[in-house]
Parts: sequence; structure tokens; C-alpha cells
Amino acid sequence: MDYAGAAIMDLVLACTGLGLSLLGAGQTRFNVQNFNVLFALLMAVAGLGTAFASIHLSRLSDRFGRRPMILLSLAGLTVCSLLFAFATRWWHLFAIMAVRSQFMGIFWPSLEARITDGAEGPEMTRRLGLFGISFCTGLLLGYVLSGVLSDHWERAPFFVATGFGILLLILFKLVFARDRTHDGHRTAADRDDPDPARTERARRLRPAFVLSAWVANAVNYACAAVLRNIFPRFARLDVDAGGLGFSGLQIGFIAAGTGAAMLLAFVVLGKYHFWHYRFRYLLLAQLGAVGGSLIFAIAAGPVVLFLGALLIGSGAGVVYISSIYYSLDQQAARAGQSGLHEGILCFGFTGGMILVAAVSKYFTAHRTPYWLCVAMAASGIGAQIVIYALHKRRLGAG
Repeated sequence: MDYAGAAIMDLVLACTGLGLSLLGAGQTRFNVQNFNVLFALLMAVAGLGTAFASIHLSRLSDRFGRRPMILLSLAGLTVCSLLFAFATRWWHLFAIMAVRSQFMGIFWPSLEARITDGAEGPEMTRRLGLFGISFCTGLLLGYVLSGVLSDHWERAPFFVATGFGILLLILFKLVFARDRTHDGHRTAADRDDPDPARTERARRLRPAFVLSAWVANAVNYACAAVLRNIFPRFARLDVDAGGLGFSGLQIGFIAAGTGAAMLLAFVVLGKYHFWHYRFRYLLLAQLGAVGGSLIFAIAAGPVVLFLGALLIGSGAGVVYISSIYYSLDQQAARAGQSGLHEGILCFGFTGGMILVAAVSKYFTAHRTPYWLCVAMAASGIGAQIVIYALHKRRLGAG
């Protein structure tokens, strides 16, 4: 049920995310000239609130247990989905997003910790892979469903998201009522690692990999967020208005390309362990994300843009599972550690959105956000090379 919960929740988030972006392309008061600035700031509020809650409120799950925190946050997220359906002003969206972000910062770390409790090494990798496959499946279904629904009624995605949120709340309540597994507390036996060589390598290299993966995750999540949140409105606008004139279905499939590539990355990396503490795999994935961002900066055809989404999604998948694996490896208070992983991700997301808002205020071309993604992804790679090189030099000097 935990994996199904991840899939359904990301379906809910995909519906609301794409639905919010497409509100700015329809005949609503959200369709304003400075949409990119306002929407980027809206996403920055979401990222900052989620980062704060992930770092500070996620620890409540280690103290009070996974189940109550999951149910509480899930109820809040469901109510917020419904409120989005009735929003008619920009300030409505900002107010709802500020509240929803707090529940986001509780839900995901609690669920991630519940999924990985009691697991180490290959078993934890397997569980994280299944978790990634689950939420990517939700993204795939959610973006396509939301795109189709918005072609008929721009408010429909929010009502569908609310319905799925209620369904998930009922399912979790039923499962938790008969769930006898431990709830965040690990015994000493759980923490024993049968591979001392792996433990020693991880101990020596972990600081560089954690920091590098956090930087990569923050930057790549910001780039993926631009694709998922800024691009739909641009693609939906008529060609005469400077857009691409795509249908909601086309936009949904393009956005779902990130989920498809992430799903494949989780299938591979959740099954095999060759990538553990191997820096080159982290960098190669991000080079693909740079190429994908470049495609969005220059291309106009749906097929080519879908390929760009695949490249961005593959990079996002590799760095996400790397960040959460290195964050949780050999850690006890896993909700807090998962919250730190999610918080760093959201701080990067927030910084990316603020940068998009600031630059778009002066450079109003529709393609500006995607050129920024190219620059951000390339800068992230450079920063990680420096981090890794400095750590290797420090180990050599020691």
C-alpha cells in the first residue's frame, strides 16, 4: 500500500500542478501578461514552505510515528486540492500553496521513512527503486489525465485530484488499522551491515556524495519543475500569441516524458548497485539533463520536445535516487534525514523559481526559462566536480 500511496499522491500532484499552469492559458483572470513571473513566485512559495516543513516538521514522524503524520498531511493535501478548484484570484493560489506546502513537507519524508525503515544496502536500494517506480507511474497517469480533462474544463483536474486524495485517505486508514509492522523504530540488528568493505568505502566517500547529490537534486528538480509548471502554459498559447498551440493531450504527454524516464531510471538503479559511490554516473545523467534543457530552449515540435523531456527526466531520476540513498545510508532517524533530502531539493526548486521570476521580469521571451535551465544544470555539474575534487584531495592528504 505504501508504494500505491506514492503513485496515487503523485497523480494528485500532477493533476493540480498541470491544472494550475493551464489556468494561465484559458479564459480566466489568471491569464496575465506577467504570468511567468507570478507563477514562478507561486512555485517559489511552494518550494520554500515544503523545504521548511521537510527539515523541521518531518521529525514529528520520528517522534510520533509514521501513520498519524501521513494521515494528517494527506487530509490537508486533499482539502487544498479542492480549494484550488474554487480559486478565482492570484492571492487565493498563494494562500493555498503556502498551507499545502507544509503538508507536503510532512507527507513525503514520513512515507519515505516508512518505506525504508529496517532496510540497509541493497534492500534499501530495492525499496527506493520501487518507491521511484510508484511515484513516476503516478506522474505519468496524472499529467496525461490532467491534460485530457483540461481540454474539456479547466477546473476538472482539481476535482479529480480531490477524489483521488479522498480515496487514498480511506485506503491508508484501512491499511493502518491492521498494519502490525514497526513504525519508525529500528533495532540494533536492523543497523548491522553485513559488508564491512562497503561500509568503510561509504564512510570515507559519503560526505562528498551526499553534498554532490544534494546539489544535483536541487538543480535538476528546479529544471524539471520549469518543464512541468512553466512550459504547459507556453505550449498551450496560440501561435499568434507566441506559444506553440498544443492541445492539453499533447502537453500532458510531453510533461509525462519526465515521469517515463524517471521510472526507467528507478527500474535500473533500484535493481542494480553498480552506481553506489560512483561519481561518473551522477555526472553523466546531468549531462543528459543539460541536453534536454537545450532542446526546450530551441525546439518547437512535440516529438522532439518529448525526447527532451526524456533526457531531463532521466537526469532527475538518477540524481533523486542518489540523493535519497546517500542521505539515508547508515542513518537512524530516517524521517529527519529524508526531510533534509527533501528540504535541500525544495530549496533548490525555490531558488530556481526565484531566478526564473527575476530574469523573466526583464527578459520576457517565452524561451527564457529554458535557457536558464541550461545554465543552472551546467553550473550544478561544475560545482559537483569541485566538491568531489576537494574531497578526494582531502582524503589523499589525510
